[in-house]
Amino acid sequence: MYIQWKYQDPPNVVTFKDPTASPTVDGWDFDINVIDIHTLARVAIIPRDSETPVAVALVQAGYLGTTPVNPSVAIALRTLELFYSLQLFKPSFSVEAFAKTICHTLGVPYRRTYRTHLSDAFDIYLTLRRKVDARIAEELGHNTPNYRVLHSCPPCNYKLKDEPSLIFERMFVIDGNNSLKRLKSVGNRQAADTREFRGSDFYLSSEYVDQFRDEVKTKASGPRAHLSTAEEHQEDDEWVDEDAGDPTDGSTPNSRFSHCTNNWKASSAESKKRMWDGFEESGIFASACRHGFILWICDMIHSGELAKYPLAIVAKALEVFDGHWLLGYDIGCSFAGTIDRSSLGPEFNAKECRTCVNAFHGYSHNAACQQANHPNNIVGMGLEDLETLERIFSLSNQLASVTRYMSPYRRRQFIDLFFQQWDREKYQSLATFLHNNYIQALKIINEDASRLFAELQKLELTEDDIETYWAEQKQHFDTLETEDPHDLRTMEYVSLLQQLQGVKKSLDIGLFGLHTKTPSDYAFLNDPSSYNTELSQTRKIETKRQYLKEQHKDLLFQVVQMEALLDIQRRWEPQDSEYRAAVKRMDEQKYREALLKLHRLVVQRLWELHKMNLSQTGYKMRTQIAHALQKRSKAIRNAVATYNAAALNLDPPRPTVDWSKVSHYSFLDQFDLLADTRYSVLEKPWAKPVIRELMMQVRRVSRAREEITRLNIELRRLHTSIVDEEKHFVTVLDRLSESSSPVYPAVMQFIEQRRAVHKLLLARMQLTYALPGFTGTPYPGNSPRSSTVGENQLDRISNGGQSDDEGGADEDDDEFVSYVSAISDYLSNVTS
Repeated sequence: MYIQWKYQDPPNVVTFKDPTASPTVDGWDFDINVIDIHTLARVAIIPRDSETPVAVALVQAGYLGTTPVNPSVAIALRTLELFYSLQLFKPSFSVEAFAKTICHTLGVPYRRTYRTHLSDAFDIYLTLRRKVDARIAEELGHNTPNYRVLHSCPPCNYKLKDEPSLIFERMFVIDGNNSLKRLKSVGNRQAADTREFRGSDFYLSSEYVDQFRDEVKTKASGPRAHLSTAEEHQEDDEWVDEDAGDPTDGSTPNSRFSHCTNNWKASSAESKKRMWDGFEESGIFASACRHGFILWICDMIHSGELAKYPLAIVAKALEVFDGHWLLGYDIGCSFAGTIDRSSLGPEFNAKECRTCVNAFHGYSHNAACQQANHPNNIVGMGLEDLETLERIFSLSNQLASVTRYMSPYRRRQFIDLFFQQWDREKYQSLATFLHNNYIQALKIINEDASRLFAELQKLELTEDDIETYWAEQKQHFDTLETEDPHDLRTMEYVSLLQQLQGVKKSLDIGLFGLHTKTPSDYAFLNDPSSYNTELSQTRKIETKRQYLKEQHKDLLFQVVQMEALLDIQRRWEPQDSEYRAAVKRMDEQKYREALLKLHRLVVQRLWELHKMNLSQTGYKMRTQIAHALQKRSKAIRNAVATYNAAALNLDPPRPTVDWSKVSHYSFLDQFDLLADTRYSVLEKPWAKPVIRELMMQVRRVSRAREEITRLNIELRRLHTSIVDEEKHFVTVLDRLSESSSPVYPAVMQFIEQRRAVHKLLLARMQLTYALPGFTGTPYPGNSPRSSTVGENQLDRISNGGQSDDEGGADEDDDEFVSYVSAISDYLSNVTS
């Protein structure tokens, strides 16, 4: 009935704008209170015969009852469609806001019952739309398992015959977002709406996710060793899942990426506090391809980013996708170890998949990690930054104010609605995405490559020399944390000697303060209170003396033990060369620790500033961030002072940093990380600023060339998918037309909307084909699926009607070619 109403002329309906009137109802017709923002009707007479149920008669008349049996109120379908459209393009627009808008338009006081009626009717309306969409998908053959994931993004999925191979067949990214939380019920009360929403193919079920609950055990139990130096402001009321570990708990503890793991644990500690116990779902964990299409999402229930969520998505990707894919994650370095040690490891390695870190988050990782896992340094990645989900979350956060208090059913329903529209918009802007990336890559190749070549000639270097420097730098950072055990013991020995000397000095001062005979100027105390005061002070001095004696004894024992271990025959003195060498190494170690702490605080400040600038950030959140920034600025000021003291204590002294400059850093590349000491890194050729700049340029130009290669493939895949889909549409419409299928109007509307989008995509692709420097193929190719949808010959959607064998255009294509040309000319004028 919904399809009949939507795509055919509905029956005439008598409406009464005056609710106080007494309409005359004949036969089986009935009157009902209605909500209609278009006609402003308050009461409507619904035509009906004896065979038609009330609910069906309402739909035939263009209304939807709020209950299936004997409804007292009906909502106009056009009103529900208006709210549906508003919700697609303004996710933060709530049902309550729409109900108040209707009441204001009707001139009646708002009551909560209006919101309830609208919400219930909208649930039914969305159910109807899902059923219609399922019928359309069935007729088009889009109802196969995993169809959306395998077909929504043609540049990722629509492989062609004889196309060049890529190092990574696809790239996608995963991450968690805690904005879409939902409050739990108070006490043990159950929500009235106990339905479970399973009408989405975006969501991985909780049962599927929980298969990986026991893959990784938590390492957070016991003392928080990993937070001892990374989070000094941590509170004690952390929430910790004692069974399931986080995505870093499965990695090797002593790997070279352990610093990245510790920093991530410290940064994510806030999301584990017990304050999140007030939420049933604490957010979502999502995945998306590099073009922005959503793959899968799952709810994070009563937890932060546990390992089971990314492992579930990896398992699904291994099940659905072929091999040679790359996964981006802000902790992709350590998560690779978690995958390898899980049950997914053998298949993950057999398919030659790998992980990496996102471009922005990657700059907070240590140098060794960036060498191996940053997108700029991975061959085959092109110019992809893998920050796709950050852009998605910045818009999906608009849903937070609407879904926070919803039932589980409605929360998932609205999230599913948002991501459906997101994917539709991504498809419509797909050619623009590829076009802009092509322009960016060409600009780098044309401008940066010429400057790079000139600089290399000026320095009498080649790109091979730069690659050699890069290999030397990588080798340096790979062995940076390898300490000589003898050096570590000597530093520990000298540290014990310094502590022993300090305790001995304090003990001598304490003994000097005690008298062994009566002084000549001693005056007897007659006042008992003065006597008690002096007695208390004497006892405190004696207590401190006894403590120092015990400490001296313990330190002396440790020194003797260390001397036996190092085979030291004579105790070192400050003037000894071994002692001075150990002190120098200790100063360098303190310097490096001060540098790392300062870098960490600057990174945290940049993240907070980034969050501060996000749209839809609430007032309370902005206030908390501003307060945290004030504290962080004090911490940075103290870290700068510590760093400068450690820098000046070196031989030779290192340059100090200015607090005013550090506090205003806005990009991580402004922070110098080459101030190493032990390995004389500043003397290395690759540490010179000029060489480092050339190394970055060589990498960027290489990535740009890779991007061009990938874009040429992706553009042709998109073009071919449009051609094949049009052939398929013709076949489906002919079949439905011959059978007079009732779903034909719905399928036809879907196809017409899809064709309109295809025209925009083709027009944009024509602009890309016309770019100076375009090196791809400006016409479609052949895919393995072409034989299932028609002849392997280009039809009226191909490039100007041309085929691989013929250079002319078919007469039937003239109108479409003119349309594409007109759009191309228009867009050229707009973009010029």
